[in-house]
Amino acid sequence: MNKEKIVIGITGNIGSGKGTVTEYLTQKYNARKMRYSKILADILERLHLDYDRGNLDIIAEGLRSMFGEDILSKVLEKDIREVGAEVVVFDGIRKKKELHYFENKMNNFFFIFVDTPFEVVAKRIISRQEKIDDQEQTVEKLRDRQQQPSDKDVPGLKKYADFVIDNSGSLEKTFEQIDKMMKVVE
Repeated sequence: MNKEKIVIGITGNIGSGKGTVTEYLTQKYNARKMRYSKILADILERLHLDYDRGNLDIIAEGLRSMFGEDILSKVLEKDIREVGAEVVVFDGIRKKKELHYFENKMNNFFFIFVDTPFEVVAKRIISRQEKIDDQEQTVEKLRDRQQQPSDKDVPGLKKYADFVIDNSGSLEKTFEQIDKMMKVVE
């Protein structure tokens, strides 16, 4: 009997720990990692543009305005269906329509909201230097960033979450919550 693929979508504010949760799921549960931003990175690379927050926002919002707020979910869903993994995890849900697209298209879909206080998030982003423009980040810029079109709807998605992961403490506490969640979804 074929077991249905488990698909886990993750969101949270910038720097909340979505990547940490995703990495843990890939390592411990052999999940296949996918990202909305990979779609955008492919476009930026083809256009020979920098992979920075500004360009990611422009491409994402342009695609959403031209093709609908769920366009990135439509692309990612097709990619997920082609993957042979039993568990797929992706981060980057930013809009309610993106979330609802997966809820309506995938029977074994679970939605996680990674919750972390802003002060913790600010420290993480300023220190991690993941994107080209992270070195220029300040607390004020990060507060403004959360009001950008691509990020302003994220806090409101928490109420739709199947699971809320509190990532304000130790990694061990975060991992315990993920393990508890996986006992429910597997």
